[in-house]
Amino acid sequence: MAIEQPQNQRQRNGQPPVPDKQDERDRYAGPAQHTSVEKDDQQPRSGINPVVIVVLKIALAAFIAISVIAQIWVLPLVARRSAQDAPQYAPYATGYMLAVIAALACFEIGLIAVWRLASLSARGTVFANDSLVWVDIIIACVSIAALLALGLFIHTAFIAHLKPLAVPLGALLVALGLLAMLLLIIVLRALLVSATAQRDELEAVI
Repeated sequence: MAIEQPQNQRQRNGQPPVPDKQDERDRYAGPAQHTSVEKDDQQPRSGINPVVIVVLKIALAAFIAISVIAQIWVLPLVARRSAQDAPQYAPYATGYMLAVIAALACFEIGLIAVWRLASLSARGTVFANDSLVWVDIIIACVSIAALLALGLFIHTAFIAHLKPLAVPLGALLVALGLLAMLLLIIVLRALLVSATAQRDELEAVI
């Protein structure tokens, strides 16, 4: 019958075996590596290329600058020239100008909200309740702008009887386009709410 040989001198003397130093290093190195991996996994990651975010923000800044220039310089100039070319419509020029300026202000606020959503996407935190606030701001801005465009269409077509018909038809097309955009944003908001709820449930399980 084979006799099991002791592995080291401590075991020959009846004492418990001494663990090898390499085993101790491997045992203590394992949890540290696992902890570092967990820390890396806890960091928010975004699937959007940072270059895309930068280009988007540059475009948003350009649109906001153009809108501000139109509010300050272009629209007052167009209103004065329109009043001179068509004196019968001069009483409406100021009201139309203010309505368009208000619509552009809604446009600018909506772009700022999009900027904030882009920043949240870059940090990987867009699926949170904070992002819903900015989406609601966009919905409010689009709704107000659509109502202003619809009001301009009604006034130019049925009250002022503005000619040519391209002006009221243009206001109607803008109003319809904004209403379609509003419905799309509402659908996207519902998807964002669903994705945020699923993310919260997944984090609770983990």
